[in-house]
Amino acid sequence: MRKTGHEAAELASMSMELLAMPYLVQPDGYYAPEQARVAWLEHLEDVLGALVHIASVDAFQAWIYTSPDGADREARDRAWLRLREEFEQGVDWTGLERERLARWYRQLHIFELPFYYIEYGLAQLGALQVFRNAVRDAGNAVTMYKQFMALGGTRTLPELYAAAGAKLVFDAPTMQELVDFTMERIAALRAGADAPFAGIVPA
Repeated sequence: MRKTGHEAAELASMSMELLAMPYLVQPDGYYAPEQARVAWLEHLEDVLGALVHIASVDAFQAWIYTSPDGADREARDRAWLRLREEFEQGVDWTGLERERLARWYRQLHIFELPFYYIEYGLAQLGALQVFRNAVRDAGNAVTMYKQFMALGGTRTLPELYAAAGAKLVFDAPTMQELVDFTMERIAALRAGADAPFAGIVPA
């Protein structure tokens, strides 16, 4: 069996992060119900924040390798801030300007793995689809997830995503739909939903 690629491996791990959260609640898991609600909320917020960062890093790397100013340190810093402003709107960084600028220096992939980071975005959008499927029909979503895992690297990437009940997402409308779905779950959790994991545990 061929080794699976990063895009499929990340789909497996990111989907499992979402599918496994309900099972962290006591008595079988680690968290009391309220703690679990907070952890679930933080995770979904992190997912959306990660998509912003992934888009920023991918656009920044593309700029570095295509711009004549890509070798200039100050130009790189200016480009990072410009791109971050584009993708991270509405965040107040007052008093933390140095930290905002330094964020790209912390991203190992920029220095060692050019253009790798986009795999995280592809996989996260796929995992959100698996999560959405689980909310609608947890049993079927888990069955498809297992089928996807069993294929390993024996199919093309689109076929692997399809086996998991997802597709590779490149269009704005589908991305918007997934973000809206995630925001709905976040809103419910912020409102203190009594059953934050309802609908994602197989019967």
